[in-house]
Amino acid sequence: MRNPHLDLAEMAAAAAALPFTRLIHFTPARNLSHILRDGQLRSSKDLADNVPTVFSPTDLERYDGHPDHLCCSFEYPNAFYRHVAQRKGQFINYPDWIHVILDRDLVLRPGALFSGSNAATGGGSYLRAGADALRDLWASASVPRGLIRRATHLPAAPSDLQAEVLVPGPVPLSAVLGIIVASESVAREQYGILRRVHMNPDQLAWKVAPVLYNKQELTTHIHLGRTPIETPWIPTAADRA
Repeated sequence: MRNPHLDLAEMAAAAAALPFTRLIHFTPARNLSHILRDGQLRSSKDLADNVPTVFSPTDLERYDGHPDHLCCSFEYPNAFYRHVAQRKGQFINYPDWIHVILDRDLVLRPGALFSGSNAATGGGSYLRAGADALRDLWASASVPRGLIRRATHLPAAPSDLQAEVLVPGPVPLSAVLGIIVASESVAREQYGILRRVHMNPDQLAWKVAPVLYNKQELTTHIHLGRTPIETPWIPTAADRA
């Protein structure tokens, strides 16, 4: 039996050698106040079992087979799956979504699983644990889709832009590094909503990055080595009034 301390050391070394700086988890904006009040991000199983009337899990079906984990992507959102998710019936009337920036060290959690494409591919059959599984996400040809990593590919992004890590939940608010929204108007609206329900929106670092909400533009940026612009959003005195 392998020593778990050696496994963790190998995982830490693998993560340190890779250029990603963060994880991204997306969710409907209407969930943000509940996340802040709860102090954590919960898995879809946790939500269904404990607070089904409050939260809106993005993927109730969880074809990856691990509903007790949270789906996260590396550095940038899985814009292709978000495009699908936001068209599900329960979200049609809620057009605003947020990207939650999470601490990269969540990949070191025991039980974390890695997939070279969307985690639900093949019913989760490509999910693997361990340092090799993490390193393989940056391979010259991705598995299972065989996408060739271009010389211009942004270093921080995995070879397949839909590559994911499933992180065992829940994830505490202390691991949340910020929020990315599509526009200043969305930032202002969500900031105001949080204030009206007596939450503290100033505990979050806000960014605006419309490119991250356009799957084709984001793909082009990453393939051509262009870092998408993320503009910090700072509330005005009027926003805080």
